[in-house]
Formats: sequence, structure tokens, C-alpha cells
Amino acid sequence: MEYFEAKPSPPLTGFIKCFWAIRSDAGSGAPEPVLPDGCPEIVFNLSDRFLRIYADGSHEAQPRAIVSGQLRSSISIMPTGRVDLFGVRFHPNGAFPLLRTPLCELTDQVEPLNSLIGSDAEEIAEMIAGASEFRSRGQLFEHFFLRSLDGFDNRVDLLGWLCRSITDQRGQISVSDLCEFFGVGERTLERTFQRFVGLPPKTFARIIRFQNVVRRIEAADTTSLLDTALDFGYYDQSHMIREFREFAGQSPLAYFEETHRISELFTSDHLSDSYNTEKIH
Repeated sequence: MEYFEAKPSPPLTGFIKCFWAIRSDAGSGAPEPVLPDGCPEIVFNLSDRFLRIYADGSHEAQPRAIVSGQLRSSISIMPTGRVDLFGVRFHPNGAFPLLRTPLCELTDQVEPLNSLIGSDAEEIAEMIAGASEFRSRGQLFEHFFLRSLDGFDNRVDLLGWLCRSITDQRGQISVSDLCEFFGVGERTLERTFQRFVGLPPKTFARIIRFQNVVRRIEAADTTSLLDTALDFGYYDQSHMIREFREFAGQSPLAYFEETHRISELFTSDHLSDSYNTEKIH
């Protein structure tokens, strides 16, 4: 499996966190969880379809171009053959200028891109499919996205500062502290987050903390769950395990006993400094 990841060009760094791509000729595999990470995404599937697997065992083929809204629990996907994905991972507040719909309406949803932006979805999907290089695909999406920025709501900028504050604190910041620091009321903060991010600020902070726990455990040879819980501000180990179960659908022990080829790439930080990306195997 090959993985590519790159930052956008400077005009879009406040909206797009990274472009990424996964390629594999390995064929179909087992279902894999996709964990909540606080970031909406657009994914273009340029090869065989993926299936979304539901808890009751049913499944459905995913569209060629999808929007994944904010997740509050993991979802399960499975490749059916050759994998060639190109993705755009937005900052938590970054997708609104393109989608122009309250992000709370997409929470826990995976929707066809054309259901949100109409015929423009076919245009960008065809252009990306016609480009053979990762760098070119990113540049094409940037040109497409820049057209959407005319007249975007400047509250998105404020949300950028708020989300970065939460991320910089690894999710360990209270809503009251955010309100005090930025001079906004709690109800205003809640409404703004729901519209432009898709989650209440407290839930968003919990997900950021959870993602930091995932990365900590993945990076360590041996990890004390108690020490990890205390380092990230949980009351105790049981509190952390309960939240892990809520977001991942299983305990930390059960989750890390399995290999997750795709989801591990999504929770790692491989960002390169430019479009001169590195291949990660």
C-alpha cells in the first residue's frame, strides 16, 4: 500500500488541512474502522468501489465522490478490489465555504458530493480522474475550491482560531474558557460551531483528545493506560476507556490488537512541507 500526503498552497492553508492518496493493488480486504478525527473530508474513488458496513451486517457501495461529515463514532468500510483514493481533509471549519450548508446537517453522514454541490461535483471528479499525478490532482482541487471563497462568511476565520486553540490544548480546554478568551457567549459559540464545524465545541474537544490518545498509544512500544489517561486530563483510566469505546466502538485493548492499514494512516501525522511528497509504505 502506498500513501501520499501534502499540504495545500498558502492561500488555502486555513481551509484545507491536507491532500492525501492511498493506492493498493492488494484486492479486497476486511472491514476497517474509520475513527472520528474532527475533520470533514471529500474523497474521490478512482478505482473499485468501497463498501460501508453497518452494525447489522448489511452494506452498501459508496459513491465515486463522497463528503464525510463530522463523525461522533466510528464507521466501517471495506475495499472490494484495487484501491485508488484521492482525499481532501479539511480543517474542522474549512468545508463550509464549498458546501454552503450547515455542517451539523452532515454530522455522522456520508453523502454523495453531487447531492451538495450539484453538477460541479461531476466537473471536479472528472478533472481529478483525468489527472495521473497526485500533485496535479491537488492543484486542480485548489483551483476549483478557490472559486467557492467569494463572499464566504468571515465567522469561519474566528472558528479557525477557536479550533486551533482546542487542538493546541489537545482537547483539554473548557467551553467557558473559550468563551472568556474570545469574548463570546456560550450559546453563540454553540450555534457557530454547529453551523460551521458540525459539532458542539465540547464534543469537538473530546474528539481531539481521543485522537491524541490514539496517536500516543500507536507511537509507543509500551503504554500505561493509566498514565495516558492522566496525561490527557481524564478522571481515571475507566473514564478514558469509556470515551474510547464511545468513539472507536471498542476498548483500547481490543482496537490495538488488530491491524488497521487505512485508519492508521488517517490518524498519523505524515505531512510533508510541500507537494514533493514522500511515499509511505
